[in-house]
Amino acid sequence: MPPSDDPFYARLPTLSNAELFTYIHHYSDYKVDAVQAALAEVHTRGLYVSEAVLSDIERYCTRQEQQCMRSFNLEPRHLRWLAYAIVIIGLGSAVFLYTTASPPPQHPLGYDPFDSKKYVRELEVYGGKINLLAVEFRQWCASLGRGKPLAYTIALLTILLASLLWRMGSLAAAHRDTYAEQHDAPSDPWS
Repeated sequence: MPPSDDPFYARLPTLSNAELFTYIHHYSDYKVDAVQAALAEVHTRGLYVSEAVLSDIERYCTRQEQQCMRSFNLEPRHLRWLAYAIVIIGLGSAVFLYTTASPPPQHPLGYDPFDSKKYVRELEVYGGKINLLAVEFRQWCASLGRGKPLAYTIALLTILLASLLWRMGSLAAAHRDTYAEQHDAPSDPWS
């Protein structure tokens, strides 16, 4: 049901047949709601619209709805530009961090506890091998957040994220190309 206070729907019955057919034949230039309202008005006036035009409009409206329902509503070229921007910013910040990184600080105890067999043995006695592996993994993760390893981490994450966005853009473009080829293909294989 069209809103009664919308000026377009109030003006729709006053449009000439030629103006209504403009909405129908140039449907990609208008909103889906406007085209569907023009189709309804043409139907109420009893004017003829070919089945081919109706099916083209239906396919276009379905594609528009699918694009609005996508989890990301960006054009493939926008995803590629976003990937370029992420690569430039991410690798630039990684290079900056790498060049300005200070050497790792010394341990507060003056030595690394993992150099001591007694410390490693106590970790293993109290928590088993899994405790030893968990402490080593935690220290490794903590080391990735400082100095030059942080630069490597940022560079790796930048490349992964940019690759993901580039791949999403490529898949969206390929899907569009495939849909366009199917749309342009004749329905009769013998023609």
